[in-house]
Amino acid sequence: MDEDFMDFEVEDEEVQGEEGVQQEQQADAAVDPLIGHAYLTFPEGSPMAERCDRLLTMQLGGHLGIMGLLETVGEDARARDIVGLDTLFSRLFPLAMEDTYREITVEFLSSFTFAPGPPVNEITFYLTSQQFGMSLAQFVVHSGLYTEPEIATVIYTEGVREMDRQTQIAAKGHCH
Repeated sequence: MDEDFMDFEVEDEEVQGEEGVQQEQQADAAVDPLIGHAYLTFPEGSPMAERCDRLLTMQLGGHLGIMGLLETVGEDARARDIVGLDTLFSRLFPLAMEDTYREITVEFLSSFTFAPGPPVNEITFYLTSQQFGMSLAQFVVHSGLYTEPEIATVIYTEGVREMDRQTQIAAKGHCH
């Protein structure tokens, strides 16, 4: 057999293999446009890739606005009295309703790691293919969950996980 002809066959098989992969990715993208997205390319078999695969196949419902629901049943004023005006929960509910870019959200959730320890890069994650690292305190302030004065309180610094009602009420007075 002619050697040039054999090289052509090998090259043809490689092109067909690449075309097959491209066709498969295009078919997957028709199902979910994020499959194969540049931000969601993690090392195969890594925990990030596994989390990403689960997130992409997960069936998620639409936004459920708790405060909107409470307004519908006339209980929003009571809820605001319980939650307070400038507290973690009053800031958390509106954050859940913000518009998001799905590819960035999946990338963040796939790559997010928390390793408790010294306050240097306890949290790492990727956004738009760039890795970020920060302390837990920096993360909660940047994300808007807590304010600088709140993370300086004893309740935050000593890591209290559960509080009785009286402690919660007392904490509200120290965080404003």
